[in-house]
Amino acid sequence: MRTLTFLLLIPLCFTIKAQQDPEAKAILDRMAEKIRQYQSIQYDFALIVFDHKENHKNTSKGSIIIKGDKYKVTSGSTTVYYDGTTMWTHAEDDNEVTITEPDNQDDDFLSNPASVFTFYNRDFKYMYRGETTVDSMEMHEIDLFPRNLDQPYSRIKIFIEKNSDRLAIVSAVGKDGVDYSVFLKNMVTNKIFPDEVFTFEPAKHKKITVVDMRGL
Repeated sequence: MRTLTFLLLIPLCFTIKAQQDPEAKAILDRMAEKIRQYQSIQYDFALIVFDHKENHKNTSKGSIIIKGDKYKVTSGSTTVYYDGTTMWTHAEDDNEVTITEPDNQDDDFLSNPASVFTFYNRDFKYMYRGETTVDSMEMHEIDLFPRNLDQPYSRIKIFIEKNSDRLAIVSAVGKDGVDYSVFLKNMVTNKIFPDEVFTFEPAKHKKITVVDMRGL
């Protein structure tokens, strides 16, 4: 599950013109530095997906816990556990868990929510769009452009609260005609989470189907 998968199609010439914007970098660096000071961070989120082809909007809610390179994402009846090496995707409705070992070498923020606060330095160029107001909150608006033009997305737009440097919204428009917006709310920091929170033990779930993809 890629809870934070966001795609945006824009003209290629606009992407090429994007440069590293010092003002955007200063804001992004402040956000990342604050996050690094937390032992853990927890959010509730709302994910809005709009399919232009079908003229259909779907809204789902969930929560995410991040501790270093570990995370746990819950959305509906699906929960993803990642302990830094192994990922368990538990589909409760199907009583099934899929086990994988993601390649950290190829990891980006689309597949790893734990990197959402620091991915910008490695994977993107960025441009500051200015200040804006969203839900009565003053925000910094920043566009991110992938360095790798073979990526299935062209731009990511993020909104950071002006007064707190807190990441609040990540939104994009997909090449396939699907728009994504994730709203992060109710941030809780430095809560103690034992490492067991980020692992899943199939043996504790009766008659569960285990799909082990490790080593394949």
